[in-house]
Amino acid sequence: VLAMEAIEGTDETIRRGGLLAREKAVVVKVCKPKQDKRFDLPTVGTDTVRVMAEVKASVLAIEAGKTLVFDMTEMVKEADRLGMVVTALDEDQIRGAKSL
Repeated sequence: VLAMEAIEGTDETIRRGGLLAREKAVVVKVCKPKQDKRFDLPTVGTDTVRVMAEVKASVLAIEAGKTLVFDMTEMVKEADRLGMVVTALDEDQIRGAKSL
């Protein structure tokens, strides 16, 4: 783990982590263990993918069923155009209970 999101938000976290990773970083967006899912969900979209491209990140992994995806069709098209992988993982896969 090279960067964890804080007050600066997703885009700046991706930029900070991307600088440390140099390229081929994997961006993971998941709920915090006790996050209030009624009001605060991890969110991604086309802008997320574009910021990932700035730092040459290669994979966006989101938590299945617990991530808000804005304009999924466009986001996936943009990721494909940029040669990125977008995947959704269940909680067990994210927490390491199963091998990826």
